[in-house]
Amino acid sequence: MEATSTASALTLRPWQDSDIPTIVAAHRDEAIRRWSTRPIGDEDEARAWLADQGKGWADDTQLSWAVEEDGTVVGNFLIKAANPPEMLATGVGYWTLAEARGRGIASRCVKTATEWLFGGQDFMPADEIELLHTVGNEGSCRVAQKCGYALDSVLPPLPPKFPDEGHRHLRKRPV
Repeated sequence: MEATSTASALTLRPWQDSDIPTIVAAHRDEAIRRWSTRPIGDEDEARAWLADQGKGWADDTQLSWAVEEDGTVVGNFLIKAANPPEMLATGVGYWTLAEARGRGIASRCVKTATEWLFGGQDFMPADEIELLHTVGNEGSCRVAQKCGYALDSVLPPLPPKFPDEGHRHLRKRPV
């Protein structure tokens, strides 16, 4: 993503083995642990997570990138194919390192992905895109609102993976 007058350029690239220490360090952050459906506690769990990201690319169900700013990983961004009942529509997701929050990184990724998904590509066509998060995750609510995703519904808990209520924000393809 291009630099703006107020923000550095962002680069999305596939995750790689050399990112394992960054992934483990990111998951030491209380906010990431709190909101993540898959907290990572050590290098073995990070390797398993990386393998799952590669599998998602291989079977076209999930595209996951390391987000870099000025050559440093500052977050994760992903696009998930619809997979009812967990994902009713194509979905977007992200996390941002604590030191990078508040700079619009997640919003820029969501806006760019939304444009791409609605922009005529046929790799992962989407008529609707959902952004799901746990109720109480105000940062993700702000990202959804900033990117034009309307609150569609409050989802009931689905333990064990989703022990708390969630918000489903939705954006429909413009007509």
